[in-house]
Amino acid sequence: MTQPTGETRALPLYNHTTRKDWGIAILVREDEGKRGYLFEDGSVRTMANGYHQLMHRVERPNAEQIAFYEKQRTLIERRESARSSTSLGGPSFLDQLDKLHATYRAGLADPQWVTGVRGEGVAERTPAHRDALIREAREQLSLATLDALLKKQSFAQIWSSITALLGRTDLVPAVQLKKTKSVTSEGLRVIATAVRELLYGTGPYEQRFGAYLVALTSIYGEAPHWEIATALSAAVHPEEHICVQPAAFRQQLKAMGARGSAPARATAAAYTRFLSVARMVSDKLTEQGQPPRDLFDVGEFIRLTLGSPAKTKAKSVKARAKNAAPVPDEESEAED
Repeated sequence: MTQPTGETRALPLYNHTTRKDWGIAILVREDEGKRGYLFEDGSVRTMANGYHQLMHRVERPNAEQIAFYEKQRTLIERRESARSSTSLGGPSFLDQLDKLHATYRAGLADPQWVTGVRGEGVAERTPAHRDALIREAREQLSLATLDALLKKQSFAQIWSSITALLGRTDLVPAVQLKKTKSVTSEGLRVIATAVRELLYGTGPYEQRFGAYLVALTSIYGEAPHWEIATALSAAVHPEEHICVQPAAFRQQLKAMGARGSAPARATAAAYTRFLSVARMVSDKLTEQGQPPRDLFDVGEFIRLTLGSPAKTKAKSVKARAKNAAPVPDEESEAED
């Protein structure tokens, strides 16, 4: 899979506003509101709730800062790769591959994966088909379409198109699409504008995603769930973004030896972490001769191999029937 180029230059690098001597930092974990940053001086420092505002994003990293990011990212990926093969009681990546091949003999290239997951060459679309979703999303939520609707102030139409689009998939539970409070015209304007910026804005994605979460909160009356928060970007930009299925993704974090847990509701910082893990899984799949078409393939791989036993078993039995013959730590410092 080709790695995205537009977003990766907006690197997740941070500065502490009062401790410049620590140097720049990268976010390495988030757990129960606490964020761990690895600083240029080699220390990992934990910022508790109330101190997050002290960390500011580096908008235009210089060559030296980019080199620091690339070096640390490589070291972190190597460490988590090593942990993934010896995770405490969890499956290794090879275990996940075995589970994939037990259901789809040819892996991501298996005809049943191509038809059942991607929907390629099928006469009738199902909610599980990803290619049809991508086509519809790119057509109905194109930049030209959104700008035209925004110009006409057709804010309700934009939100209606989004809920209808996501309602035709199995990515977002129906209750998340219906569980909106009474939305005002101003609320619809805010969410419509946030959608346009989320999908086509030029600023750092983490900031655009954060603004989208605020807009979703305003119309739902509570912090948004992971699925509704991440499905839209995944549908329009599947090579760059992923729809987070929280239960399976938390298991993937654990399987790869990552420290800390992910929050129950979507946050921008936690999404950056999930996306990094998804890209690492993508790289591992490619290394094993299973290159994903996009991050939807990665998400389905994670959901199949680490999802709930009942759901995974049911999906496995159905796919096998169609196949006919299955083959067999870091230092931590508290913020002052």
